[in-house]
Amino acid sequence: MIDLAHDVASDEFARLFRMLSAVNKEAESLRLSTVVHLTNMALLQLSLDWEGTSPENERSVKLNAIFRSKTKIALDEDGPRT
Repeated sequence: MIDLAHDVASDEFARLFRMLSAVNKEAESLRLSTVVHLTNMALLQLSLDWEGTSPENERSVKLNAIFRSKTKIALDEDGPRT
């Protein structure tokens, strides 16, 4: 059985991740360090929300793994995979 609600939510998280990543890259090119910092924080929080976890409950190694995983999914040319 396919969980359509999960698929739609995953697509929306991926879309938002791509938009924030684009803002982050543009801020880096314009040397807007405060905006870069804020978008990095937003990307990490988005990754955690997408995963459904809280940073207080996880070790930093797992947080990094979650972030890398969500980055790969969101920025994959074929879009998110479920």
